[in-house]
Amino acid sequence: MNRTLQIFLFAFSLLSLIMILRSVYRNRMNIHYAMIWIIFGIVLIVISIFPRLISYLSRILGIYAPANTIFLVTIFFLYALSFYAYLRISKLNDQIQSLNYEIALLKKKFEENSKEQE
Repeated sequence: MNRTLQIFLFAFSLLSLIMILRSVYRNRMNIHYAMIWIIFGIVLIVISIFPRLISYLSRILGIYAPANTIFLVTIFFLYALSFYAYLRISKLNDQIQSLNYEIALLKKKFEENSKEQE
């Protein structure tokens, strides 16, 4: 790998990790969700420092080009991330529905109490 490209990748990886940590520090992102991105940032830094790891991983997996390995790993990461996001969205939708039922019950009780007091 070209030394200039390696330095650029390291700088970009470090910058992205700093941005993630600043988002956590400023309470823009929950630490639970940020952990995924922090781990991804650390992996990017390790890969930019040791680019031969991708070649080694490619040989182990039987993939001809290291670039294809990067694409494969990235696609797998994005697939897993989207699956996790959909699980979380599903759970939040269930919570919203439950809260709507509770609000409707409380509203009904409030209206009944206000009619009794009149």
